Amino acid sequence: MQPADRPASTADWRAFVSTLRRQYRAARTRTTLTVVALTSTVFLLQVVAAWATGAPSVRALTALLYLEGGDAVFLLSPFLHRGVPHFLTNVLVLLVLAPQERHFSPGGYWLFLVAGATLALGVGYAVLLAYSPASNVAVYGISGLGYALGGFALTRAVGRTDDLSELDLLAAVIGGSSVLTVAVDLLTNLPGAPAAVNGGHLSGLVFGLLVGALWRGTPGVSGTEDES
Repeated sequence: MQPADRPASTADWRAFVSTLRRQYRAARTRTTLTVVALTSTVFLLQVVAAWATGAPSVRALTALLYLEGGDAVFLLSPFLHRGVPHFLTNVLVLLVLAPQERHFSPGGYWLFLVAGATLALGVGYAVLLAYSPASNVAVYGISGLGYALGGFALTRAVGRTDDLSELDLLAAVIGGSSVLTVAVDLLTNLPGAPAAVNGGHLSGLVFGLLVGALWRGTPGVSGTEDES
């Protein structure tokens, strides 16, 4: 690249970011932001509880909750996190993918979230119960929904990149990285250590890919308008 080209490249990048911001503000994201707010509230309570009880870390407190908290803790599984990096990574992914919400009807999106979270946690627990030598197992975190949204965005984008918005292209890139992450996880842990496979990531991604494929095959889907 010649020096003279750099101002144009910088201008193109600024225009791209400006377009992303405009599209994000125009997109419907309220439901996803509600999930993020709930997740953030639960994590804040984890931090406060760790401080108040003198627990060595949030992760240690969460492990104790699973040992002593009863069935109610399992209902909180999607919103519990083992530490700041775990929490921030999952929330950031959800925030970036939040505009995918606009491709669903409001009711359909809630169904997608509930089904995705239930499937991710269910498969995650099933993998550990089947292969882990430990009697007490725990699966927690909102990452399964991130993988589901990424898979949905990727399938939806395949073959139609010319008419996708910048937001959807970015989401499809995240979906592609999700596929790569899951593939590496499977290749690394199968068949030697199946208990180490993240069943929540795998099932969330597959669910999102399937929903995206169904979305592509359904004409006149409600709530699918692209904002530009």
